Amino acid sequence: MRQVDLVVVGGGPSGISTALHVHAAAPGLSLLVLEKERYPREKICAGGIGARAFRILDKLGVTIECPMVKLDAIALRLGGETIVTHQKDLGVVVRRVEFDHALANQAIARGIEVRDGCAVETIAVGDDGVQVTTAGGEQIRARAIVGADGIGGIVRRQTGFPRGELRAQAVELDTEGVTQDLPRDTIVFDFDARDLNGYTWDFPTLVGGAPMICRGAYVIRNLGPDDARARIATYLTARGLDPKRYRHKQFAERGFEPGAEISIPRVLLVGEAAGIDIATGEGIGQAIEYGAIAGPYLARAFAADRLRFSDWQSTVHGHHLGRQLRIRHAAYRWLFGPRRATVERVLPQLPALFRVAVQDFAGVPMSKLALLRGAGQFLAAVSREKMRD
Repeated sequence: MRQVDLVVVGGGPSGISTALHVHAAAPGLSLLVLEKERYPREKICAGGIGARAFRILDKLGVTIECPMVKLDAIALRLGGETIVTHQKDLGVVVRRVEFDHALANQAIARGIEVRDGCAVETIAVGDDGVQVTTAGGEQIRARAIVGADGIGGIVRRQTGFPRGELRAQAVELDTEGVTQDLPRDTIVFDFDARDLNGYTWDFPTLVGGAPMICRGAYVIRNLGPDDARARIATYLTARGLDPKRYRHKQFAERGFEPGAEISIPRVLLVGEAAGIDIATGEGIGQAIEYGAIAGPYLARAFAADRLRFSDWQSTVHGHHLGRQLRIRHAAYRWLFGPRRATVERVLPQLPALFRVAVQDFAGVPMSKLALLRGAGQFLAAVSREKMRD
């Protein structure tokens, strides 16, 4: 039986980021990443990544070389208005089949063992360690395990975590551009359909080097019944596109739930296995940030032989990522709930707060003046709404 200190299950952004940050913080730990698919493997995802994620990787000297569409603006369609906020180099759009492979190669180049095509069959957690059996019959003994294998991952299923309640459905497809599209340095979140418990989107992308638009519909399922496929069909038809011409790709997402456990003794969850932003479905940048928190945390835990991970939840909550996830969790019912009409009236009055949110996505220092202006705009908007009522 092979012995290692840590097994990371899942070779996507959260798993590889965790491995990179563990290796940087504790290079003496023996570390193994198990990915069930073979790279380059397709991962259905719109592919938007805020520059914050690249700033995190830069600190490790990690540079990702893959095709990207650079972004300088985010547009929000709401109540018939389009609000565009500009921020130079705020992020990129990638294809996950290319990005994940390039990120994994960065880990391999640093001497981290990443085994693709290696699915996990069983996981048994004991008082003195974790035993992993692969689909090929290999037995691996580890002191701890990280679940970075997403919404339906085997780590959650076999180690006793509940299923979780906060889930979303998304359908995406790639089309040619149309005349009403915004410039290719802009991603669009469209909230114009007031009865939609979510939004539709337009992201500029590159498919085999050709400029295309990734369009999709995102539906939060626990807010009520809805059909993302029907929603994207309506969205395309309104733009003169025939939905039947395009390959529809469907996926699910797990939302971060502030009270939910994300660790048990010797088992720690990161990325979508732990939960991502349910309000927007943003996941790649948050997955990388999970890894940046988990790396030093695991290094300290192994050094002290304290592998119960009882403070992992409070560690995440006390970090920028945890604060962001809790704010967005609190906001999703407000954004998509019965006060939608109020939201449509208030949000266009808050350009300074949009500026702050975009700066946060880009990972640049947020302007204190913008924060003050945003607070003033929010208070003024709330006062107007109270007078209206």
